[in-house]
Amino acid sequence: MPTLDGKRAAVACIHIPNFMWQVESLRRPELADRPVIIVGESGANVGKGAQFVLDWSPELGQKSSGTSSQKFTRGMPLSEALADARKDVTLLEPDIPLYRRIFAEVLTALEARCPDVEPDTESAESYGLGRAYVGIWGLERLYGDDAQVVRALSNAVNQFDARIGVGENKWLAYIAASASSPGRGLKITGEPGRFLAKLPVELLPVDFRLITRLHGFGLHTMGDIAALPPGAMQAQFGGDGTLVSDLSNGIDQRPLVARRTEEAVSEYLEFPDATVSMAMILPAIESLLSRAYNRPQLARRYAREAKLEAGVLRRPPWTIRVAFKEPAGSRTKALFSIKSKMDDLALPGPIEDMRLTLSGLTGEAGRQESLWTEVRRDQKLQEAVSQLEARLGTAPPVYQVRELEPWSRIPERRHALVQLSP
Repeated sequence: MPTLDGKRAAVACIHIPNFMWQVESLRRPELADRPVIIVGESGANVGKGAQFVLDWSPELGQKSSGTSSQKFTRGMPLSEALADARKDVTLLEPDIPLYRRIFAEVLTALEARCPDVEPDTESAESYGLGRAYVGIWGLERLYGDDAQVVRALSNAVNQFDARIGVGENKWLAYIAASASSPGRGLKITGEPGRFLAKLPVELLPVDFRLITRLHGFGLHTMGDIAALPPGAMQAQFGGDGTLVSDLSNGIDQRPLVARRTEEAVSEYLEFPDATVSMAMILPAIESLLSRAYNRPQLARRYAREAKLEAGVLRRPPWTIRVAFKEPAGSRTKALFSIKSKMDDLALPGPIEDMRLTLSGLTGEAGRQESLWTEVRRDQKLQEAVSQLEARLGTAPPVYQVRELEPWSRIPERRHALVQLSP
């Protein structure tokens, strides 16, 4: 690969187009030959009930005219997508927890080749899935030239149809990846503006509504935007106008910030039949906790948080997080907190499977106990009262008898019943 402006390119982009659809087609091969649109809530519209396009099968994404522009854009309303889609299209609800878990495995595989990996968290419509940036500076001693680096990254994601690009900054690396072919990397060389000029504005990382406004002003390609003064774009579109003007000219000042890896322990089980019975769900959680705490990673260690992810029959997946008031070093303590949380929750539907993840692992092996029996007894009593308060949501009705005036002739004045507080 040639160099860019006499300098070695510093960033590689791993782009997995239609990542959600690729995951769905891997677990459900019958979808591979069917037109599919994955629909759900998107970006700032989460929680409002409206449906938007999150992903689609590749054959649906290209316009029949053969132009380079895209037929669909992430974040576009479902009604607009259906107006242009085939009548036999299949609509799917997204399994976001599954997508995130698989993409996390992709990131881990990339980190085994290169230490500086940053997932693209700025794409709200796609939940930041399917795209990552890798800092490849200083890797020539390990791999050789850029071509060898691309080959190593490609081997890390060989289960997907991934595209890899190399550039001077993150934006150029992504554009190179978008234009590359499967199994081969691409690197932008020379003047980036000439390469960007004919590309559609749909590639810009902005909201679908802004893309629509750009088309309304006759700005269909990045070359159209680059031909305008940056001040004019800012005056019309504000901060987003400055962003798209810079990107259309190949300017990207965003630094690459490697993600912080967090150690976690995860266990999974599948129910024989979908169930809403807590008599089956709670023992399942207890079994998952037992398996998790028997793992070597949790030997003499504590967890600060538990996450439960459940597949729901004919409904979107269900997820809850439980933060432990004190790090839990045993199945019993973790189960108590999880049961307390679930007492106030209504299940969204029959549960098909469940995954438990314990995170926030700490090396704390224990806590200092008092030498005095009475103090240890009081500490255990206080801990029990704290757990009751967490479960009841109010001060528990636990009292103790205390001496007030033992010398008094009136019995009622000798002792008092005082509520015990944690």
